[in-house]
Amino acid sequence: MGSFHRVDTSKLVKGAARLMHAPDSVAKPLELADVIVTASGSTQYNPVTGWLDLGATREGIQIAINNTESAYEIDQIAGQVGTAPDTWECSVTTRLAEMTLENLVIVWEGATITTDSVPTIPERETGFAGATSYTERRLVVLFQKPNGKIVGYFFHRAVRSPQEATLDFQKGGDAQSIQARFNILADATETDPKMAFFRVREQS
Repeated sequence: MGSFHRVDTSKLVKGAARLMHAPDSVAKPLELADVIVTASGSTQYNPVTGWLDLGATREGIQIAINNTESAYEIDQIAGQVGTAPDTWECSVTTRLAEMTLENLVIVWEGATITTDSVPTIPERETGFAGATSYTERRLVVLFQKPNGKIVGYFFHRAVRSPQEATLDFQKGGDAQSIQARFNILADATETDPKMAFFRVREQS
């Protein structure tokens, strides 16, 4: 007798993902090899030129999509006869666990990092205040399945999302981490409007 339930356990996956970013001057990635080295060897999985890791994260990495819609009604029927989407929105959220100046600049829209070599021990500096614009960047989330195959989510245009992000100094508890949320903007250069937020590439 066959099984009533149709389940393919090889398609059930879980685990941590890898979050990477690049300036918007870097060419929009079209395949995994545009972001990391995919060929076997000592440099496999290293970032390619222009791409940087955001490092360890806490509480996972969430990719969210939402939209609003309009409903169609007519006088002759007491109910909606159709619906259509209006505005779409997309975001990527995580908690960055590596407390570097580079990560703080991204999360808090900070000033350019400089190095002062005058002190006995060189000191790096940045600053934070009321930025008048957001820095646009490329963003990629990579996930490796248990079978070793990689799935990549390539976000064309990512900017900081307005939210409170707190850096907590305390004696006990977990190590520091800081909330990071990115709004994904639509890329008008994509010919297919369904590809305007991001594309997904999966090794087969």
